Amino acid sequence: MKIIMLNANISGVGTFHRALWFARMLGEEGHEATVCTTSRVNKFERTFIADRPNVTVIEGPRFGFDLYPGKGSNIDILWRLKYLLKDGFDVIYAFEYHPNVSWPVSLCRKGRRLISDWCDLYAGAANVFRGNKAMHRWDAKREAGIRRKADLVTVISDFLGRKALEVGVPKEKIFLIREGVDTNYMRPFDRSEERRRLGLAEDKLYITTLQDGAAFPPLLKSLGELRKENKNISLLFVGRMREDQKKLVEESGLAEAVFATGFVSDEDLPRCLSAGDAAALPMVDSLANRSRFPHKIGDYLACGLPLAVTNIGEYPEMLREEDLAAVGEPGEAFTAALRGLLLDKERRADLSVRARKWVVENLDWQVLKKDIVRCVEGN
Repeated sequence: MKIIMLNANISGVGTFHRALWFARMLGEEGHEATVCTTSRVNKFERTFIADRPNVTVIEGPRFGFDLYPGKGSNIDILWRLKYLLKDGFDVIYAFEYHPNVSWPVSLCRKGRRLISDWCDLYAGAANVFRGNKAMHRWDAKREAGIRRKADLVTVISDFLGRKALEVGVPKEKIFLIREGVDTNYMRPFDRSEERRRLGLAEDKLYITTLQDGAAFPPLLKSLGELRKENKNISLLFVGRMREDQKKLVEESGLAEAVFATGFVSDEDLPRCLSAGDAAALPMVDSLANRSRFPHKIGDYLACGLPLAVTNIGEYPEMLREEDLAAVGEPGEAFTAALRGLLLDKERRADLSVRARKWVVENLDWQVLKKDIVRCVEGN
């Protein structure tokens, strides 16, 4: 079968990874999968990339990406329309509902099997529109509309499964596929060696984090509280820190306690993560976070990092029930959970092994492949 995966994001960002891994799993089963995404750098040109056998990534021109509310629209829409019209795709897999996904679907479906993947809640959640109620209604109509038109809706969480039911998708057309992890790539490396490579002190306790804008201020607040008791505790920020985040670090008086790696290559990402003693993700309580199944959590656990996380959404709840992470409510309870984890070396060692094993057995992409293929093949 020929499958086209329409992704709303810029290449390498957010849902792009999910679309790409779905394509890779289909490619391994002999299907021909094409992922359409938006280029990071090319404004007016398309780039064709052979990712793996049977998998092609087309990076469309970026010009005008922010043109429409909700983003995800650019002159690449015209290329996608043309591509859909001339190529004999059997299945259209729509990853979200933004204009560069929904418009080609509406205009060029032509009786093809349509699958819609719902992995983030935008209307009334991630999308704000400065409180404009009319814009929210318009956005919600678009977000729900593509799900009702689909032959099948795959959801990343039970929360979004219930949301699909609410907007009129029949129960038999809803299928849960969690976010996967490449556990061969995301794996533990020697902590001491990676600290030497990054120039980190061997005798400090490092809290590892990846970029998550809303989680950064509460994490910084917890860091400040913990350092009142133990100056040996520091933050390892893996990746580029935004200017507003740098300013917040300075204003909090924590400049000496925060180490940011700057840009990290794909090859070095699991190595940098492995340099920490524990990972932390204090998600704030919001509709968007309750619907999410953050892939960075799986990355932390796959790298053998014991995790402290707020009890928001289904992923933390699953980990709490399996005793695979330190889980606390937002605020002081999260700080206490993180403190307990950092001070208990034996618990960290135990979680490092058991949580990675759980991810390998339950969320590796090879484990999820059967369901991905079944959905596309209509079985």
